[in-house]
Amino acid sequence: MEKQKKSIHTINSLLEELKEKFPHFEKNQIFETLKSVYPDSSIPKEQRNISFGGKFFTKPLAASRRDKMNFVKEKSDIVGFFKNTTRGDFIQVVETNGKTAKCINLSLNEDIRSKYYRDSYINIGFEDIANGTVKPFRRKVDKYIGG
Repeated sequence: MEKQKKSIHTINSLLEELKEKFPHFEKNQIFETLKSVYPDSSIPKEQRNISFGGKFFTKPLAASRRDKMNFVKEKSDIVGFFKNTTRGDFIQVVETNGKTAKCINLSLNEDIRSKYYRDSYINIGFEDIANGTVKPFRRKVDKYIGG
């Protein structure tokens, strides 16, 4: 039992050290979406769901490359939401406290963003980087979003 307590203490110490050394979020930082992000279930259904192309569905806040490939394969109307379907969505930090970030989706077509995503933000934390939901993107994003 004593060995287990030492292991837990060691793991907790390592996690704390990792948190201290992990980079902080900064305004205008860009991330690529590796796993699609949808609105939290605590958000009212009227705000999470939209009607588009005769279908009613939960709007993705940010889509992964894999999901975009499926949209293309299925000939889904949602393909028209995105400027690029060969990469995951690019999200940009617009507000941060250093530990969490509020982001906008740069990969959405402007008319779609203004109509369906006007007040939609993607909130990310370090756990989203650690679990592979997003990854920092350090190259020029203009090539992928036509900016």
